[in-house]
Amino acid sequence: MKVTETRTPSGVVVQPAQKRSYDVSGRVFEYTAPSCEIVTFEDCILTSGSWEYGLAGIIKDKKFYHERFTKDANNFRIKSPFWSSARGKFDIDLENDFFYNYEMDEVFTWFNIGQYWHWFFEDLPLIRAFREKPDIPIVTNNLMQFQLDSLSFFPDIRDRLETVDTPAVIKANKVHAVTYPAISYRGRVASWAVEFLRDNLVPDKEGEHKRIYISRNDAVARNVKNEPAVIDMLVNEFDFVPFNTHKTNSMSNMPFKEKLRLFATADVVVSPTGAGLTHTHAMKPGGVVIDFNHSFEVAEECGWNNIADVCDLNWHTIEAETKDIPAERPKPKNAHMAVDVELLRTTVDNAINKRT
Repeated sequence: MKVTETRTPSGVVVQPAQKRSYDVSGRVFEYTAPSCEIVTFEDCILTSGSWEYGLAGIIKDKKFYHERFTKDANNFRIKSPFWSSARGKFDIDLENDFFYNYEMDEVFTWFNIGQYWHWFFEDLPLIRAFREKPDIPIVTNNLMQFQLDSLSFFPDIRDRLETVDTPAVIKANKVHAVTYPAISYRGRVASWAVEFLRDNLVPDKEGEHKRIYISRNDAVARNVKNEPAVIDMLVNEFDFVPFNTHKTNSMSNMPFKEKLRLFATADVVVSPTGAGLTHTHAMKPGGVVIDFNHSFEVAEECGWNNIADVCDLNWHTIEAETKDIPAERPKPKNAHMAVDVELLRTTVDNAINKRT
């Protein structure tokens, strides 16, 4: 079946679009965060999308709907068992043995790409829409452990999940799809989505450390090349505790609730920009976050510093020196960095003195 991409129609508004304007690190960010809507299709086909579940969508009368409730990227189009044609035209073979075929009555679709920031700021807030229709199953791909851990805070949603093997084609009498509350290519997100995380992902107790440094040197992108000097200064002069520097303090191996405790207790967090800052939503008002980023990136909002506006955090971005670009992720924004240690020392000292 050849299908044609079609713009997503309007649906039932759960949260309206929101104009945001605020100051972070001396820069004003202004944009409109999109509305969150439930869009309903009848007698349709639901697909789990491409190799990483991007382009999950609904086919109705040979029209393919995915805009606003799925991820789209060139990789999702060219590396996909679903789509055999070029950009803008898709062929799907509903009888192909490669697909897992299902028939369902009425469902919400919640296929997702399983990436950390996107899950928490794009997918998890959709729970607000799912609760508008509390008796309808929610169909999803197999979830990762951190996703399952986050759903322990939402037992009513966890009990409604219908997990399917993917790639999947589902013939359904009715599908409800929910639009994202974020413009994800820059991480611009509605304030209510941040509030949702802040108000629902509440740690059961506090952790131990008031000042923490989160490394990215276990990641492919945005490593700090002079990190030993950075850590030495933070630990010896300001009593910071580093994380993600070796297996015994790895954030990726840390239980989810322990991550929340870590941020809920921290007064000051220092880190290169990245997914390690996702849970700054758990910090107390007045907390300090200092991140490092490339000079060509700081003029636009990234997906973490908008948390400061909602949660009343003091966010400072230090422009780092851009170094080599990793071959595995060959984009300038993924280049490694070197941090001006003296500038970081002054920024930390001023931030701590201002708090006291």
